[in-house]
Amino acid sequence: MNLMMSINDVKDLDIVSNSRELRRDLHVFVNYIREREVKRTYRSNELQKADIKRLAKLIGDPETQEEVRAIGGSLWIDFIDHLALLLGFIYYDTEGEYMGYTSTEPSYPDNHIEFREETYREFLHYSAQEQEERILNALTGRYDHFDNEFFSNTCPLSVLNTFDRSGCATGVIPSIRFDKARRYLLDLLKECNSGVWYSTASFIRNIKEEHPFFLIPKDIKVKERWWNKGRYGNFRESKERWGPGEPVNEDDPDAFERVEGRYIERFLENIPLIMRYVDVAYDKAYERRKKYQSRYERHGGILVLNKDKKQINPSLNQLKAFRINERFLRVMKKQIQKPKVTVLPTFEIHVESDIYPANVMAQLTRFADVITDDVTITLKLNKNKVAAQLIEDEELNVISVLEELAGKKLPQNIETDLNEWTTHAEMFTVFDGFGLLECAESLKLPAGFSVESIAPDITIVRQPSKLYSWLEDSELVPLLLNHPDSSFLMPKKGARSIFSTIFRDIEKRKKRVNLKRKYSVTLQFPSKELLMGIAKELKAAKFPFVLEERTNSITFTKSKEPELEEIFKAREKEYLIKIEDMN
Repeated sequence: MNLMMSINDVKDLDIVSNSRELRRDLHVFVNYIREREVKRTYRSNELQKADIKRLAKLIGDPETQEEVRAIGGSLWIDFIDHLALLLGFIYYDTEGEYMGYTSTEPSYPDNHIEFREETYREFLHYSAQEQEERILNALTGRYDHFDNEFFSNTCPLSVLNTFDRSGCATGVIPSIRFDKARRYLLDLLKECNSGVWYSTASFIRNIKEEHPFFLIPKDIKVKERWWNKGRYGNFRESKERWGPGEPVNEDDPDAFERVEGRYIERFLENIPLIMRYVDVAYDKAYERRKKYQSRYERHGGILVLNKDKKQINPSLNQLKAFRINERFLRVMKKQIQKPKVTVLPTFEIHVESDIYPANVMAQLTRFADVITDDVTITLKLNKNKVAAQLIEDEELNVISVLEELAGKKLPQNIETDLNEWTTHAEMFTVFDGFGLLECAESLKLPAGFSVESIAPDITIVRQPSKLYSWLEDSELVPLLLNHPDSSFLMPKKGARSIFSTIFRDIEKRKKRVNLKRKYSVTLQFPSKELLMGIAKELKAAKFPFVLEERTNSITFTKSKEPELEEIFKAREKEYLIKIEDMN
């Protein structure tokens, strides 16, 4: 295909890339639903505002958070919600019920989201290639008379305006196989070269010449006998944003460009962009609206007329160019590789993958914290997490899990420490609501109190308060110690207890030691550019700090914070710096 567009042609265009990671955010959403009870709104069947705010924070994307702050909702989260439903990870009522004879719209009382554990677990067991194909199948296969590229811009990244949807359930639209059309375009895109800008107009021209009926069948089948509007009767153009408009005349020489061409433009900024398969470039004569509009417009951006007052609607030939990437080609050629996992002696785990490795991350995040999430995902083993998992599953072998993921033996120091952590975890079993009974004499307890004897004269018991009352009624003069969470109470003087001797021996062996404490502060910067600029100023001011370029952070002594604030004040004209505490 002669579609190539040189870099000189795109330098004056508005280039848009998708910085969000749909796959990761999908799993964040699903795990959020898994861990709590989520009820949808009564009228609109949407997520509650409180849930949207929590999800935006968990996702961590600045644009999503800005969207939520502006209007209390998020088109991105709505899209992920719908995708999770399509994939069968969750279920909720989408039909609703009419609450009375006068109801014109359905309501959704007590509509709680149900998490489908088995379906989700099955998905995680698929390979990365299979997971990607299942997501792609869900997106390409969706169909509704108005939920398609012609009539809807509910895709969170779409900005081009659409045809008026009036009458879209009749005429030609029901005969269109949108799933086949989308797959045809994806197959055509894989013939392009990675990283090369292509002209959208020439791409459309090529399809017109080679496969003009890829979208609307040559012989259209219309159910309505009264239909007399021809092939393009559903597609009306207007010189006003909300005007009724006139149908496109199929006999016009540019009719294909005005209907199928518009579809192709909107397809490119839909599935390929949201899956991070392409970058797109728009005409700068139009500006993408950044401020969120009414709820009806689904708080998404749309292209608005800026200069040309005679521009027809929907907009035409505004998505000027596109380029595909290597990720897309590997997906289409079924060449997605197994994620590469590397466990380093520093307790860091590096994960390299063509696409977000959901199954690997589901395993690793049980034992480690995510430090950075970029092209390479970096995690760090967490002792407390490892211990918690071992308490939950006594048969779990963390070393084996990590070695299987990495495909090789762990560094010796990691294996040694994990073994120590395992031993530490095995030493403690928490019995919530139980107690210890120490009794030097042979004592037969009533049925149901005794759990397990762990040492001579010491027994784990149920319902310690109730047992204490029984001991009092039996005139055995018991002593009850309710230990606080932070420490153990010493038995009273004169009480007979093995622990009295242990505590006294411990006290005798204790040596007084004075420790000196110094706090340090770590600041993470949003960009390498800002990090290096600040670091340069700190060096010039002879400010003592440690630079960590991999995590975009600096570390310094807490006592030096006032000096750092003075340095930040010098950048107030350029930046509004706000420091937030991390958990």
